[in-house]
Parts: sequence; C-alpha cells; structure tokens
Amino acid sequence: MTTRTARRLARPGRIVAAAGGALALAASLVACDALPGPLGGEDPSSPAATAAPMAPEQVAGAETVPVDPAWLCEPGTAEDPLPSRDAGTLTPTSVQAEGNEVMITGDLALTAEAAYGGLAPEAVIVPAHPADRGAPAEGYADELGVDGAPAPPMVVRARVETTTEGPAPSTVTVRLVLGTCDDAPLPDGQYLLRLSGAGPEGSGRAAERSGWEASADVLLDVVDGRLRAVPGAVTAEDGETPADLSSLGCGRELAPVGDGAGLSVAAADPSPAVHAEAGEDEAGAGATAQVTAASENHGTLPLMTGIVVTRPGDGVIVAGARNAGSIPLQWMDGEGVSTAETAWTTHGTCHGALSPGDYRAHAFAVTVDVEGATHVVLSDPWDLEVLEGAEPEDG
Repeated sequence: MTTRTARRLARPGRIVAAAGGALALAASLVACDALPGPLGGEDPSSPAATAAPMAPEQVAGAETVPVDPAWLCEPGTAEDPLPSRDAGTLTPTSVQAEGNEVMITGDLALTAEAAYGGLAPEAVIVPAHPADRGAPAEGYADELGVDGAPAPPMVVRARVETTTEGPAPSTVTVRLVLGTCDDAPLPDGQYLLRLSGAGPEGSGRAAERSGWEASADVLLDVVDGRLRAVPGAVTAEDGETPADLSSLGCGRELAPVGDGAGLSVAAADPSPAVHAEAGEDEAGAGATAQVTAASENHGTLPLMTGIVVTRPGDGVIVAGARNAGSIPLQWMDGEGVSTAETAWTTHGTCHGALSPGDYRAHAFAVTVDVEGATHVVLSDPWDLEVLEGAEPEDG
C-alpha cells in the first residue's frame, strides 16, 4: 500500500487537479501534421511552439480506453499518478455532455521545455457548493485521494488517449466517460470538473515534463442520471456568468429580450400601492411580489429575478433597474425558483423617490443560453399606485 503527502490546493476553495494515465492509443488525432519542435536553450517559462488545433470530430469518434480510479475511490491506497502539473495550462472554452460522456475543448499552452507526446486526460469531479456554484461543496475543498479524504461522487472510468510527435496543438479536445466508484447510476446534482493530464506515456521524468492542468473548473450537471452542460457557462469561478442587462437599465422602454430560452416568470401577491415616503421605522417603501421563475430545462442555469416599475405612458423604467454585468448560477428543478422581490420606490430609483401617481410593475427573469445570449422574460404587469406621504403608523 502506498500513500502520498497531502498537498493543499493551489487555488484555495477549488478542487484539486487530477491524474494523467498510463495507457496509450497509438493514433494521432491532430488535425494536420505537427510542426518542428522548439530549439534547445529557450527560456523554459516561454510558451512552446504549437501545432494546428485538434479536430473535435475525430476525438468524438475515437475509441476509449479504461481508467483505473482506485486512487480516488480508495483514498490513501494508491498515489496520484501525475507527479507534476507545471508544464502547461488548458483553458476550457466549450463543453458538451450527453449520457455519461463529456467533451471539453480548450486552448493548450505548454512551456518551451514541455515533453508533449499526446494527451491522457483525467479529472476530479466534486459537488458544487449550493450557495456558490464556483466553489466545491463542504468537505471537498481539500486534497482528494489521500487518507481520510472522501471519495468523489463521480470519477473518470474511460477516456480517449492521443499520441503524436512534435509541438502541442494550440487547441485540444478531451473526451471522458464518467461513472461512479461502485458502478451506480450518476447522482443528480451540480458538479465542478477539474481537468489535468500528461502524455499517454507519462511516468517518471516524462510526466514531470508533460503534466498540465486546467485554468478553471468546468461546470457540469447530472439531471435524471444524465450529464448536462450548464447553459451559457463553461466555467464560473465566482459562481456567476456574464449577462447583458442593458435592457433593464434606467430610462429604457421595458420589453422582453430573446425567446426566453424555455424560461417563464410569474408574480404572486403583488403590492397594489406603496407610499411616496418611508415610515419612521422602515428602510424604505417599494413594489413587492413573490416572483417565481420556472424552466423546461432543469439543472443549473444562469438566473436573476426581480421587479421593475415603469411609467404607464411610455413604459420607461423608473425603478428597479439593473446594471450588473453578470448574474448568479442557480439550481432549477420542476418547482422552479421562488423569491420575495422588491423594487424600491423611495430610494435607489432612477431619478429620486417616485412622485405620487399611477405606475406599472412587472416581475422579470433573466437567463443566458448556450450561445451566451441574454434572455429577459416578463410577467403579466400590474397597476401600482404611489400614495402621498408615509403609511400611517396604524397601517
């Protein structure tokens, strides 16, 4: 039985990089012939020469080879098979998932002294934190595969391995077959997948010169026992993804954006009236409702909900405007996501507290689709009256 010294994560709060393998598929999947390698004597910190991008369709059709996940399934009984990951970085750019297979494409940058001979990708997959989709769940932030560490809920059981001569492709695609340690069905939930690897012959000195790791964790869901990519997001280290909220800005005429990407929104118990001034013991007054967003697509998705208030004459937003550049990731099941929302009318509005009068209010939900386009969905509107003064103390 062998053990290894536990290493803390290089990036606090993120999952540890995983192992490269020992099996090799004796076929190059690079799209075209490799270019000559770098000349000796180059600065080892400088990037290595690159070949043409790898062809994803060839990886998709290639045969997979089995992977032994014992070092993760039986922590402390086997060593992490990749001793170093300092030779390069893979930056994930796209992810596809179906059944129990995932394909990840990314830009690969190796150092000038890296010993590239192909790819033997590996991954560690851990649950995402329910309150921060970019961080691992409690208990999974430390090194895995060591004595006392938990076995992850999913592991790599097979992969496509590639061999080639010459410099590394500028872009590579890895294909992994995921399973569990006990051959159980894939468990539903949100996951972070950290890629790493080396060459198929990576062991000893060769592995030390070829090991690489991903720059960020790939987001992945399991819904009804099947893998699913998160719409509109490949990685999200802060648990949020970019979104275009310009249509919800102050002074914009309110209108839906896009086709909704399967999202719907409804407002329950909307407030019919608010006062123009806050009461003595109130933080402020505003339009309120219980806002529920639902989707045909379950799992993790970018989602923001809220309320906006418009002038009835021209539909221009006067309160509840949004100007953030990103929205959080949330888990969506068949019941949807329901939150109590407020659009303040006494402060934080577009032009000071709203004057007494008649207005319109809408609940909204925002999501981002797989192409990165922002969709804004609106509820049925309701009439909102702003009353003079503050609400009397007796209500």
